[in-house]
This record gives sequence, structure tokens and C-alpha cells, in this order.
Amino acid sequence: MKKIGKNIGLILIVLGTLVLAATRFGHLSHHNGMLLTGLVCILLGIVLHIHSIKRDSLY
Repeated sequence: MKKIGKNIGLILIVLGTLVLAATRFGHLSHHNGMLLTGLVCILLGIVLHIHSIKRDSLY
């Protein structure tokens, strides 16, 4: 569980990218909910990844 917890930020970034790619290739780009879901996943993933790096840092 700790290994997944450390990488949850990267997982969310990849998941958000896949959601945005699915909306593009699935011709679903007119659905704002799916686009916002991808954006929120990417932004939350970035924040969590930065937080995990700062927590593991010595400074």
C-alpha cells in the first residue's frame, strides 16, 4: 500500500491523460464532464506528486 501511496500522483496524471485521450479519439469532446474529469485528475496528480516529493525530501 505504501508503494501505491507514493505513486498515486503519477497514477492520477496517467489516468487523466487517458481520459482526455479517450474523449479525443472517442469523439466525446463535446461532453464537458469528461474533459473536466481528465483535467481534475491531472491537476490533483501534480499536487499529490509534488507533496510526496516534498515529504520524502530531507529539506
